[in-house]
Formats: sequence, structure tokens, C-alpha cells
Amino acid sequence: MHRGRRLNGSSQRGAGLIEVSVSLLVLAIGVLGLGGLQISSKRMGYEAIQRGEAAALAMDLLERVRINRAELAAYSTEGLGQGSGVQSTEPEADCGAGACSPVQLNTWDLWQWQQALDGEPIEGGAGGLVRPTACVAVSGRQITVEIAWQGYRPLSAPVEQGDCGLGRYGADDADRQWLQMVSWIGAE
Repeated sequence: MHRGRRLNGSSQRGAGLIEVSVSLLVLAIGVLGLGGLQISSKRMGYEAIQRGEAAALAMDLLERVRINRAELAAYSTEGLGQGSGVQSTEPEADCGAGACSPVQLNTWDLWQWQQALDGEPIEGGAGGLVRPTACVAVSGRQITVEIAWQGYRPLSAPVEQGDCGLGRYGADDADRQWLQMVSWIGAE
């Protein structure tokens, strides 16, 4: 009669420890992967917030122009914001506290808008973009608002549209994020 090999308790020692070690290693790799995923999602969320902020700022200026359409051409500017190196001074007339002429309102609007671009607290708000550059072009009744800002990481295919902020955001503008809004402003 053939007898099988008998297993005793001493030959099984250590197998449980190896299995636990392998399990802990697999778990650690999984936790590291989840941590990396969390960091990546936070970065992408930040980029989405920046893009949303740029869109809200562009819409804000378009609404300001619609209110003061008599001075439409005066809203044209080539570079506002920290990224452009151009900082406007606070206007003498405080249009938030009282009535202003259309010319004064234009100066007030552009100054307030630049403060919002740069993240200066105005009327209880704060935020802004990272090193923004804003350009406004007016052609007849059409207005184009371009906003460029520094993204969190270099783009694999940098944005080649628009001139606003070109040459200010890393090698080949790889860090440049860009948004453009075009609107038609009706006559008064």
C-alpha cells in the first residue's frame, strides 16, 4: 500500500506570513494608485475651475459693455492683468458709489475687471486667474474678449489660436491656457 506524504504543522510554517506580506504589498500598490488618482483629479478640477473663472470673467466684461454701449470702442485694449505686466490705476470717479459719465464708467469697468482678473478682492469676492493676460478687440459692433493664463502643467499640444498672451507662458507657450468669447453688441 502506498502511503502519501504526511504533512505536519512544522512544514507549513511561514506560508501564512508570505501570503500576508504579498497581500499587504498589493494593497499598498492599490492605495498608492488611488492617491495618484486623487491628486490627478484635484489638478484637473483646478484647471476646470480656472477655465470656468475665465468664462465668467469674459461674460462679466461683455455685460459691462452692454450696459455702457455708447463707449463700445473705448473697451478695446491690448493686455490687462498680471501676465501682461500692465496694471491700471484706480480711477478717480467711483462709479460704484454714484452716477458716472459713459467715459468714466468705461475706465471704472476696465479697472474693476482687471482687479477681478488678478484676484483682488472686490465687493467681497476673490479668486482670479494665474498670471492672466486679457485682450479686448472691437470691430464695429462685434467685441472679442480673449483671456490667457498660466495652466498648471505644460500642454502636449499648445494652443496656437489668438494673439493674447503669446510668448508669456513658458517655452512655446506650452503653459498657456486660452479662452475667447465673441459677442455682438446692439445699438442703443
